Amino acid sequence: MPVDYDLITEIGGTEITNEAASMVYTRYALAADLAVGKRTLEIGCASGVGLGLIMEHADFVVGGDVFLPMLQSARRHYGHRLPLAQFSATELPFADGSFDFVLFMEATYYVRDFDRALDEIERILAPDGSLLFVNANPERPDFIRSPHSEHYHSAGEFRDLLEGRGYSVKTSGAFSLGARRNGRAARVRSMAVGAARKVAGALHLIPKTLRGRARIKRLIFGKLRTMPPELPRDFAPRVPLVSLGDGRASEHKVIYVVARRGAVTGQKSFGAQAVERAISSG
Repeated sequence: MPVDYDLITEIGGTEITNEAASMVYTRYALAADLAVGKRTLEIGCASGVGLGLIMEHADFVVGGDVFLPMLQSARRHYGHRLPLAQFSATELPFADGSFDFVLFMEATYYVRDFDRALDEIERILAPDGSLLFVNANPERPDFIRSPHSEHYHSAGEFRDLLEGRGYSVKTSGAFSLGARRNGRAARVRSMAVGAARKVAGALHLIPKTLRGRARIKRLIFGKLRTMPPELPRDFAPRVPLVSLGDGRASEHKVIYVVARRGAVTGQKSFGAQAVERAISSG
């Protein structure tokens, strides 16, 4: 049965919380930093909300997705500003070495044969090219998987997969579960919401569409924000990343994985430098 990904993906017009807005902006601001001067491909771009931000920095940008209705939304917005293509992550319609930077964010868990996808990404990536993966963190205690997902890789799984293919890898986390800096009331609220998520997930009470989830979030958080068709600069706060090293990411809601091919031992890749700037910013 075909999957309506536009019902479970944060596209233009979707109602989102302030934190979700910050999550979207943080990952695309990081991607824009990594894309400076690079031939850039976004796999799973959906309706392309972050492509404009990346275009400001990259040499050129191509966006693609397997789901045609979302691509059509992107085409209506961007027109001829950038090329968009329909393709599967396991069958990339590009020549070998076509891109310097590939990003695949909040969508790898829908890919059934992720090893095949990595083979394809490796084929179209330049010899010194870099990758960015951003995903919800499956190691968080109140994690709830998206409908139709295949497998959520942890930060450690990403690291093992990519290092096994010869990449240098840096993993980071952001959006802490603890809310330690916001006082006792915020911690209590965070714990209550986390407990409610676990119970609702166990009882299969989580709506399967973002529209359904938005109704519940309005009850908890009040007024929501509307996702624009293209992220403007400073759309939401950019949250600094926390380096994970070889550790688990259980304290963070989101994981970020930057990998580079052909990195020279003892030298920092442009990917590592950009992540370190993100860690020290904010």
